[in-house]
Amino acid sequence: MKQTLIIIFVLALVTGCKEKIQKFIFDSAKMSTMTKYSYKYDLDKLESSKEISYTIMFGQIVDSMITVTNYEYDNDGLLKKEISKSDFEETPSLVLYDYNSNDSLMSKFKISSEGDTTLWDKYEYFPDGKKTVFQRILTRKIDFNQDFVKSMADKKLDTIQTVNEYKYENGLCKSMTEFDSRANPINKVEYDYDNDRIQKATFISFHSSMELTEKIMYYNYSKSKTQPDFYSLDLNKDTVDLCINEFDNQDIVLKTEVFNYGQFGNKTFYENGKEIGLISIDKNASFKMTESYSYFENGDLKETKSYHEELKNTL
Repeated sequence: MKQTLIIIFVLALVTGCKEKIQKFIFDSAKMSTMTKYSYKYDLDKLESSKEISYTIMFGQIVDSMITVTNYEYDNDGLLKKEISKSDFEETPSLVLYDYNSNDSLMSKFKISSEGDTTLWDKYEYFPDGKKTVFQRILTRKIDFNQDFVKSMADKKLDTIQTVNEYKYENGLCKSMTEFDSRANPINKVEYDYDNDRIQKATFISFHSSMELTEKIMYYNYSKSKTQPDFYSLDLNKDTVDLCINEFDNQDIVLKTEVFNYGQFGNKTFYENGKEIGLISIDKNASFKMTESYSYFENGDLKETKSYHEELKNTL
């Protein structure tokens, strides 16, 4: 029954908007946030960028925030540091990059304005490119049993640390296993191929000594060799996730995605290879968000706009 409902839901999304492909509509009267971007270059090297974010109510700007980021490079021209500071912060936040002797990125650190290392990624390189082999994330812990303001003021942090292990055969990734900080396996994905393309991915979770197959994802390359449609089924053959792409010749113009048995969904609009609009839904929270994106001629992001509203029916 779940499978039938989610397929009907997605088909309605796709067929209902086929006549409006590339005609993303953003209702400016509902806009609640807007961010404008500007950049400074030295020849082709980015020196700094600025973001000005506005909060809007009833068509009027009620608040704004300016964030400036400066970029530093080493003698080989490799990006080494991003220094970002918002107008309400006393100290900047940092992003640090570390490279090996071959100029390949090996690690990335994010340090908050409070001095906490909120992200630490380590990378290794495989036949199909760079992949994350270690990640540690520091997040603020909010006690929902406390008053929200008090909980935010009482700084408590949670640490999430994982290690990813990849196995290859004949240059193809056959599996990826995720381990927790105690080296216990958490999740695993096994891949099956046909002519070097992933045809099936099996998602497995670990519970003590038990392995549980959560879902199996199937890929369809009939429309595109690089951007396949896909769907996943659980062990009861119910549809968990689904993605349908629409193209104009070889250019993607619309991507419709549904996740977690239809509880979450995205509709992404493209123009000239760039994402120009996004509509997201969260049925659990009865929440709908619409975002719009515009760009400078060189492809840099120029402006984003968004608004939120109560979810009524579908996308």
